[in-house]
Amino acid sequence: MHFDPHSPLAPHPSKLNRRQLLAGLASGAALVGAGGTAGCVATNAASGRDSFTGFQSIKDDIAEGQANHPKILKAFGGAYEHARLNKYVAGIGNALAQHAEYQQYPYRFTILNTPIVNALALPGGYIYVTRGLLALASSEAELAGVLSHELAHVTARHGAESRGAQQVAQIGLLLGAIGLSAAGLPSGLMQLGQTAALAAIKGYSREHELEADTLGIRYMSRAGYDPDAMVSFLASLRAHSKVEAQLQGLPAGEVDEFNIMATHPRTVERVRQAQKLAATTKRHAEKGGRTKSGRRWGKDKYLTQIDGMMFGDDPRQGLIQGRRFVHPGLRFEFRAPKDFILRNSAKRVTGQHASGAAIVFDMSAVMRRGPAADYLEFGWAANTRLHDMERLTIDGQDAATAWAEGQNQSGPRHIRALVIRRADGRFYRFMYIAPLAQAGRWEGPFRRSGLSFRQLDAQSAARIRAQRLLVVTARPDDTVARLAKTLPFGRFNEAWFRVLNDLGPHQAINAKQRLKVIAN
Repeated sequence: MHFDPHSPLAPHPSKLNRRQLLAGLASGAALVGAGGTAGCVATNAASGRDSFTGFQSIKDDIAEGQANHPKILKAFGGAYEHARLNKYVAGIGNALAQHAEYQQYPYRFTILNTPIVNALALPGGYIYVTRGLLALASSEAELAGVLSHELAHVTARHGAESRGAQQVAQIGLLLGAIGLSAAGLPSGLMQLGQTAALAAIKGYSREHELEADTLGIRYMSRAGYDPDAMVSFLASLRAHSKVEAQLQGLPAGEVDEFNIMATHPRTVERVRQAQKLAATTKRHAEKGGRTKSGRRWGKDKYLTQIDGMMFGDDPRQGLIQGRRFVHPGLRFEFRAPKDFILRNSAKRVTGQHASGAAIVFDMSAVMRRGPAADYLEFGWAANTRLHDMERLTIDGQDAATAWAEGQNQSGPRHIRALVIRRADGRFYRFMYIAPLAQAGRWEGPFRRSGLSFRQLDAQSAARIRAQRLLVVTARPDDTVARLAKTLPFGRFNEAWFRVLNDLGPHQAINAKQRLKVIAN
C-alpha cells in the first residue's frame, strides 16, 4: 500500500471529428446485425417492450445467478441466520413472485447479514435484502415494495439487457477502432470511445429503475399491498441518507457507495412518479371493486416479526460502540479520538472527523518475520519516505510508528503510520490522516488512539454481545432523547432514532405507539 495514490496522467487523446467517430461505431453496429444477434431482440413479457439481451437466455440468467450467489454472500457478511425471519421474508417474496410474468425462474429470497441499508437482485431470480434495510422498514407493505422492485429487475431482465448493450458497444468500438486505425487516425480513439460507451450504458440504469418502480407497484398491488407503501419507504430512504451523510461527514445528498440510494438512485422525481403510479393503481383497483380498506400495510405484524433482530454490526465481524471498536473473535479493542465517527466493513475500519481528519485500520494479509519497524519501513511503506521512525511496545506487543506526507483530492496530508505485531506474524495497521496544516492539532489525539490498542482476555471477549432491535410500546413519559441513548451513533443518535421510527424532526412520541429501540 502506497501513501500517495496518484499516478502520472495518461496522455491526452488526439481530437477526433464526430463524423469519423460515428462512422467507426456504425461499422461495428452493422456487423452486430449481420452476425445474427437480431434474433435476441424480443418483447419482454413483463415490460411489454422490445428488449435486446445479447446471447443470454432464461437458462443463462439462472446459471449466472447461481454462479454469483456465493459472491454476494461473501461480499455482504453471509446470510443472516434467523429461521423465523427468513421464512417470513421468503413468504412475502414468493407471494409477490406468483404475480410475475416469468414463472421459469426459481425465485429465492435471502437476508444478508449486514447493517448496510440495501437490496439487490441477480439474474435468474436471486433477490436479497439486508438486515439494515429490514430495520429501517416499518411495515410489511414497505418490505413488499422493496422486494417487488427487485423482482421487477429480474422479470424485466435488466441484467441481460445491460450486457446486451455492452456487447454492442464493445463490438462497435473494436471494429470502429480497427477501421479508423487503418485510416491512420490516433490510437487514443479507443480511450475516448470507451468513455462515451460506458456513459451511455450507465444511462440505462435510470430507465431501469423507473421501470422497476412501475412493475414493482404492479406486483405489490396484485398481491394486495397498498402501493403508497413504496412512496413512504422512498421517503424513509431519503431521510436515512441525509443522516448517514451527516454521520460520515459528507455533503448533504451524498451517500455511501454500498447504500441503496447509491445503487438505486432515489430522487424527488422518483418519489413523485411513484406517487402518481400508486394513485393510478389505487383508482383502477377501486373501480374494480377493491376499496382502500382492502389494501394491506401490515405494520403491527411486521414489527412483531423483526422484534429481537440483530442491529448494527455482527460481533463476529467486530463491533463499533461509540468511538470504541472491539473485536471479540480476534480479542482486541482500540478507541478513536473524540468526535470521530467509525465505520466497519469486511476488510477495514474507517473513521472520519468533520475537520477532514481520518483513520484507516486493517490487518496485513501475509505473515512476515522480523520486528515491526522492519515491516513498516520495508514492507507496508516500502516506497514511501518516512520520518522519525519510533519503536514502541503497545500492550506488551512489538510496534513501530513513523510519519509521511501525502496528497489526495483535498490537498496535502500528514499521515501517521502505526503497526503492531501479532503473535502469528501478521500486523495490525493504523493510518492516521490529517490536513497538513492541522498536523500539530492531531498529533496528540492520534498517538493516544494508537496507544489505546489492547488485547482482551477470553472472559472479556465472551461478554461482548450484539445489539438487538426491540419493539416496545411507548409510555406517557418516554422521550426521543431517552430512548435514543442506546444507539451507537453518538451525537446523531436522536436523528437516527427518528428515521428508524418514521418521526419528523420535531415530532413527539405518542402514548402507546409501538417503537423500535436498541438494546445491548
